[in-house]
Amino acid sequence: MTPLPVAAKSDRPRVDAWPPRKRWWVVGLLKLRCPLCRRGRIFRGAITMNTQCPECRFVFQREPGYFLGSLVIAYVLALAGVTAFAFMAHAVFPALDWEWAFFTGFVLYLPVLPAGFRYARAAWMYFDHWLDPPGP
Repeated sequence: MTPLPVAAKSDRPRVDAWPPRKRWWVVGLLKLRCPLCRRGRIFRGAITMNTQCPECRFVFQREPGYFLGSLVIAYVLALAGVTAFAFMAHAVFPALDWEWAFFTGFVLYLPVLPAGFRYARAAWMYFDHWLDPPGP
């Protein structure tokens, strides 16, 4: 009799990680992980997305134009960020006009823009996964 093949440790599903707990969705979003398994990375570079999850093979872009909804989230994040930076600039320099404070806030927000792009896309995927979970 030949022994049954044993799966390698990396092939075995992790009992502690599947299914993901509902309360961990915030942690998964902040770590930019897959909305389905919360283990695979969504991005492989600064702004380059994986086409599917490297862990569970969940396809991130369901259809062409899927991430148009993330533009709304990115806009809200940018508006909040620029406004916060403008208020900080006006608090540090009270003699600064509000126009210049908002211009300074915009300039200070520019380095944060790639992170806003990443989190907007991840938040859109988590929202869409909550609203319309993928079928079996």
